[in-house]
Amino acid sequence: MKLMKQKIMMLMELIFITFIFLDGFLLFVSIFLPIRPMAFTIVIYLDLFTSILLIFGYFIQMRRRKKGLYIKRNWNGLISIMPFYFIGIILLGMNETSVILKILCLIKIFALAFSARQVGKSVDEFVEKSKLVYGFAFFVVVLIFCSVLFFLLESGVNPEVATYEDSLWYVIQTITTVGYGDVVPITQWGRLVGVIAMISAIAISSLLTAATTSSLMDKLREDREKLAKKSGDYIKDLEIRIYDLESKMAKEKNIEEVKSDLNSIRSEISELKDLLSKKE
Repeated sequence: MKLMKQKIMMLMELIFITFIFLDGFLLFVSIFLPIRPMAFTIVIYLDLFTSILLIFGYFIQMRRRKKGLYIKRNWNGLISIMPFYFIGIILLGMNETSVILKILCLIKIFALAFSARQVGKSVDEFVEKSKLVYGFAFFVVVLIFCSVLFFLLESGVNPEVATYEDSLWYVIQTITTVGYGDVVPITQWGRLVGVIAMISAIAISSLLTAATTSSLMDKLREDREKLAKKSGDYIKDLEIRIYDLESKMAKEKNIEEVKSDLNSIRSEISELKDLLSKKE
């Protein structure tokens, strides 16, 4: 029951972190790079949904701790749960190019970075332990660097790259080796960015595979060590019991009781051997 509860909590935290990262990335793009009106609308409502998720997450955390102390220590949560775009553009009718809104959203991006570690502590510990953070960080850096650079090099020259979304779409296709071919570079520097993304995709795949394999091996080693310790303690207990039986036999008393105890020990040793053979 406890293990199932831990798995559910980790799944929930993973959902929180996924939306936090996606929201932070899209907010950053909407601040500094041109995107289509429809895409900007999606950003507004995704930010609203992420804010609602964070309110729910912080509410769960506050129930486990003292409310006032938790808010004081996690003050950035008050910023990260604010859907500035929704409030400013949808409710107050502000322009999407408003400098005030962009500054507020930029501050929220930094607050979201802290919130990811606060809301997703279990996932954060797992990622750090499994070294997946290196593969994930490398993927994010390649995605942002290549997509921004490709947009700067191809926009205004390549008719297929009108907004940043087109550039992001091209880089995602390249990294995932899908390659639909609807967006292709026409400049030499744009092709170079494509080559960088292709080579990086191989490195990312290798990093993630190695990190996952290492994590599984560590888990298997940990399980074996626990089993070995448990078996060692159990064998020591059996040795003590055998010593007691030998003492009784030396006194030539309670022979039937000794025989019964010996049969019980033989049965337990047999079960232990079966358990160890299955584990191996």
